[in-house]
Amino acid sequence: MKLYYAPASSYSQRVLIAMKEKGLDFTPIEVNLFDAESRKQYLQINRFGKIPTLITDDGEVILEARVIIEYLDSYYRDISLIPQDIKLVLEMRMLERIVDVYINGGREALFKDSQRPKQERGKKEVVKAKRLLEEACTLLDEKLANRTWLVGEQFTLADCSAAPTLSYLRIVYNYEHLPSLTAYFKRLKTKASVEKVFASGREQMMQMLSALPYPVNICI
Repeated sequence: MKLYYAPASSYSQRVLIAMKEKGLDFTPIEVNLFDAESRKQYLQINRFGKIPTLITDDGEVILEARVIIEYLDSYYRDISLIPQDIKLVLEMRMLERIVDVYINGGREALFKDSQRPKQERGKKEVVKAKRLLEEACTLLDEKLANRTWLVGEQFTLADCSAAPTLSYLRIVYNYEHLPSLTAYFKRLKTKASVEKVFASGREQMMQMLSALPYPVNICI
């Protein structure tokens, strides 16, 4: 298998965490989308120019982080990242979407807002995105009150998605007032797979953040 990825990409990190959890052998191919020639070549593999992309041993091209993880789980089941119970599967997918749409979406909105001149910040669409982000974080905090991971005691696809999202969220939003969510992120950071993936992307992200016109909270 080949995985086209960028070390600091949160979507790449989701897949990398899953692959390391499963102990899979694969060929990592780093993609620099900021380089015109590299981007041009990559568009021949993924016409949308998004990372990551998985190419299977059979040559099948699989796009989208969640779909890649589901593919890996269906073919390599020694360590499963998707529950057997259908109710837990549905909850896992719901929470993964909440993480992606409301928390990651809100993070992106707040980050973009932080890079605007101060007099242009805080428009209504940003206020709405922050409100939805806060609702989503509160929901996760409630879910995690008596759980180790998002859907219980099994580490799943939803946790693979939450780990990099919550890590980068701290750049623009402090959720330490939510004790269960804060404790959950601390648990995530201690997992070997997460720790290795975070470490591999740290240098690239630090370079990107240090080049910003408006400084942000560097806490990755």
